[in-house]
Amino acid sequence: MFFKKIDNGKYRYYEKFYDESEGKWKQVSVTLTSKTRQAQGKAKKQLEEKIEKKSLEYDEQYKLKQVFQKMTVREVYDEYKIFRKQELKDSTFAIQNVMLSNILKDILDDLIVNVTSFSIQKYFMISPNSFKYKKTQKSLINLFFKYSLKLGYIEQNPIEKVEIPKQRKDIENIQKKRTKFLSIEEMKILKQSFGNSPQEIRMNYLIEFMYLTGLRIGEALALMWENINLENKIINVKYTLDTNSASIKEFKLNSPKTIDSYRLVSISVRCIEILLNMKKLNVKSKKVNKSFIFLSETDSLINPNSLNIYLKKIARKACFENKKPEIFSSHMLRHSHVSLLTELGVPIKVIMERVGHRDEKTTLQIYTHVTKKMENDVVEKLNLLDL
Repeated sequence: MFFKKIDNGKYRYYEKFYDESEGKWKQVSVTLTSKTRQAQGKAKKQLEEKIEKKSLEYDEQYKLKQVFQKMTVREVYDEYKIFRKQELKDSTFAIQNVMLSNILKDILDDLIVNVTSFSIQKYFMISPNSFKYKKTQKSLINLFFKYSLKLGYIEQNPIEKVEIPKQRKDIENIQKKRTKFLSIEEMKILKQSFGNSPQEIRMNYLIEFMYLTGLRIGEALALMWENINLENKIINVKYTLDTNSASIKEFKLNSPKTIDSYRLVSISVRCIEILLNMKKLNVKSKKVNKSFIFLSETDSLINPNSLNIYLKKIARKACFENKKPEIFSSHMLRHSHVSLLTELGVPIKVIMERVGHRDEKTTLQIYTHVTKKMENDVVEKLNLLDL
């Protein structure tokens, strides 16, 4: 033990001890008002108590560390899922679980302390997923390893050194983004390819309704008659259908995607016609299902996957020159609604409120392209003028 006088006139006593759990020397200290023999004895006793307490703490930490070093990725991930399930909606949890499981599936039985940046990097290098999807995956797995680090299962986060290969901005990708929505004329062409079977007629109504309202597929399917105000021509978007954690036959509803997704949307006369036509088609439905609008022939809700398959089918029939049938999906109709409103001259802020966009990026990508096309059309019309 040794001591030294500090600036405030008191004395600080020090004692070193060897921490066997970490294999290095450490130091404890106490401060007393004097350096008398009695004070030194008191200091020695307090230092010994501190060392004993520290030794017990380090011993417990060491034992815990030994346990953690034997834990697999699967064990920690099972614990993490319990934690995350309390934070997320069922549908969001189900989606994130799939995304994370795809990355972890090959290392689930590895010790979590042995997971390296290389093993995660390797996954992203060979993954066929889009850059946007991989970026989301990286954010999610980063949260998992941050949790593991905070609880002491690992000593460093392997995701910190992982890089996502940037998407090459080739002409094909740029063109794909530019064509992922339908103009007014293109929608007219698509309608000419609509099928006429009982189930196809129901899907036709849903496609046109989504094009005219900009609703997400989950929002459209979750619509009930209690959300419709025919007199004021307004629909109240309050729910979205959860098809990720439940079967479509369960009619499980969730709150919308974001706070901005709660909204009132004004509808046209054609939308009201579609709603009333669906009501006629659903007249024989079970009482429990009758509150919903876009029901299928089997008295369940229209299946989003079936709708996407049907959209690709009618796109092939329509034979668009600049649009491959593969890009057609229900979400394309939402983008198309933004295109429609832009062509009608609706301000961007009004468009964002109508479709429930929080981030301007998605809206602007479509808005900028359509307005550029409109500018080109103006020039073409001016060139035709004969003054």
